[in-house]
Amino acid sequence: MECILSSRHSTTNRIAFLLIFFVVSLQFVSDANAQQWLKITLTEQEYPPLIIHGNGTEGVLTEIVRESFKLAKVEAVFTSVPNNRAITGLMQGLYEGSYGWAHSRERDAKLIYSSKPIYFLRIVFFQRSGEGLEWNSLTDLAQYTIGVTMGNYYSDEFESLSASGALHTDPAPSDISNFKKLLIGRIHLFPIDQDVGLFLLKNNFSQEERKKITFQRKAISIIPVYLVVRRNLPQAQELRDRFDQGYQQLADSGQLEKILALHKSQLLLQQ
Repeated sequence: MECILSSRHSTTNRIAFLLIFFVVSLQFVSDANAQQWLKITLTEQEYPPLIIHGNGTEGVLTEIVRESFKLAKVEAVFTSVPNNRAITGLMQGLYEGSYGWAHSRERDAKLIYSSKPIYFLRIVFFQRSGEGLEWNSLTDLAQYTIGVTMGNYYSDEFESLSASGALHTDPAPSDISNFKKLLIGRIHLFPIDQDVGLFLLKNNFSQEERKKITFQRKAISIIPVYLVVRRNLPQAQELRDRFDQGYQQLADSGQLEKILALHKSQLLLQQ
């Protein structure tokens, strides 16, 4: 009888041990498969109201990128750099990623893009009030000097005409510099996103100065802009895929629509 009881007790102990081992193994596998947090450092150029440095606000593009990465367990760290350096520094391997950039042949060779655009820029010409500078095609503007901001992209056609000399462009390090050149008559036209241009004018120039500048209703181009990650960065593909995943979650939840609607309402109040 004692032998039978001892055998049953030993069998019970073995079963209990196997159950505990099975549960611990499942937990180990679950932990191993759980998505680990990653981290990425993104350059951000001053492009208000889409990208804003400081003042307790961050701009709509920054919010979209931060929230999308957060949903996919990626910590996004933003570092402010001058406009041109934000993209050239990334392509030179100095940074990991950025956002708010359009496709171009040079960029495509060194960067990978989010699968969907995060915003669409509406590029228009700003000019001095009272000047008739009508055009049907960009080549009609060959006689005028057009201010451009270094590092910015306006359209394939614009870039091609500028590179060939068919358009006379005058580069500047910032959008504000170009507006100043427009005011003093150094340039005739300056292309920029309509909302960004109006925001910069209201927040950096006097009412008298603003009266001297207007914008054309006709758009040069509608440009989709994306999150970009340096192509040779370790885990670049995973970071891009996670962003895509988080961005889709943000859209499906309705939060993306709310962010964009709030942005539009704030723009209307500021105009």
